[in-house]
Amino acid sequence: MSNKRKSKRRPPPKRTEPTPDVSVPAAEDPPPRRQGLLGSSMFSSGPSPMPPLARTLGRGMLAVIGQPVIVIVTVALVALAWFGLLAAGFEGTPGRLVAVLALPPISTYFDLGTGSAIFGIAPGLLVFLAVTLVLRTLIVTALTGMVLESLEDDRVSIYGILRSIRALPTVLAVHVLSFSIIIAGNLILPILGPGIGFLGFVAVLVAGLFFLGFAPTAAIREGRPVLDEIRRSGRAAMLPNSRHLMFCALYFFLALPVLVGLAPGGTLITANPTLLTWTFAFVVNVIHVGFIGALAYRWVVVEPAVPEEPVKRRPAGKAPAKVPSGKARARR
Repeated sequence: MSNKRKSKRRPPPKRTEPTPDVSVPAAEDPPPRRQGLLGSSMFSSGPSPMPPLARTLGRGMLAVIGQPVIVIVTVALVALAWFGLLAAGFEGTPGRLVAVLALPPISTYFDLGTGSAIFGIAPGLLVFLAVTLVLRTLIVTALTGMVLESLEDDRVSIYGILRSIRALPTVLAVHVLSFSIIIAGNLILPILGPGIGFLGFVAVLVAGLFFLGFAPTAAIREGRPVLDEIRRSGRAAMLPNSRHLMFCALYFFLALPVLVGLAPGGTLITANPTLLTWTFAFVVNVIHVGFIGALAYRWVVVEPAVPEEPVKRRPAGKAPAKVPSGKARARR
């Protein structure tokens, strides 16, 4: 009996040594990436919510030159603008034709110069600026609607123009703001001296395009109130790694120093531009409209990522909250 009982006894359980806590502590957050100009990582490396610069320009230009209607309208607007200036009494170089369809605030800057050349500092200048403000609002709105329809549906119809009508208040506000920042810059920046004042004025022009460039396209696609669209345009420009400032700086560099400086007969004062001058002006203004297409394409891509509220950024120097390890959680 004793042998049977002994045989039925279970072996004592093996003693297991307590395993040390080997939980891996949570990794700390990576150090914040250095922010670029205007508080955003626009020149830093990393994934961008916006398409690359080459693709942006390619899609924008293709949306314009791929639709003969847009090219014909562009050429007609340049010719009508020149004849309108001659009728208003303009006596100057036809090199100004290169900025007929430039984006604001560069177009606003040229309107101020052209009006001053015709009327000087007189009440007629205010009338001229008011007329050009209305005309530019109508033209930019219609062209943006046509180019946007070309991007979305690969066609151009009356629907694109009719759809763009709801963006008229926003586009008008963009031109008014562009005019305001140029006037403010002319009054304030000369105090800083010729060198710094000039650089500041260049920065004002680039900043105007940077913050307001998306507003016309956003207003056509969304139909929100004017202030909402302007705010959303600025938020899209400030998205991390957007590199949008580089895009705006490139346009400014092309629109003023390069295209204006290369205009044939740029210093010749005549009412009859040469064939070469006309051709150059037509090509350059098609490029301007292509940049409208580039901005429209960028907005279409980035629109879902634009926040409804301003993005809250972590204050510099503030350490991220540490995640408790497994052992600390077990104690709790």
